[in-house]
Amino acid sequence: MRKKGIIIIVICVVILFSAMIFSIFKFGVWNPFSSCFGMLEILFTDKEYTIVQNNPNRVGFSKTSDTSNKTAKQYLDDYMATRGFHFVPEEQLGSMLVYSNDSEKEYISFSMNRYYSKWEWL
Repeated sequence: MRKKGIIIIVICVVILFSAMIFSIFKFGVWNPFSSCFGMLEILFTDKEYTIVQNNPNRVGFSKTSDTSNKTAKQYLDDYMATRGFHFVPEEQLGSMLVYSNDSEKEYISFSMNRYYSKWEWL
């Protein structure tokens, strides 16, 4: 019976470690629970966006579109506006977006697929 318990614990540790590695490489998020619940929140609720990690980098997810016809970029613009930042289009480099509040700049790597968009502060 003790051997079964050790095997179950080892399997759980391997699954958790694998989920953490997947979360780091796929989303840039160290906490697999945060990325999983953030993704579920975006895909299956009415929430427009969520921030799933604040350190070492801030990472957020948003819907790609909804019934109000807002784009993922508009969700990011709305989020940054609540923080007092505005988009600086002349400094954009491909998928790296630049937002400024006139005293500092934030650089955000923006990517999206069919289901969600990912924002990662650099």
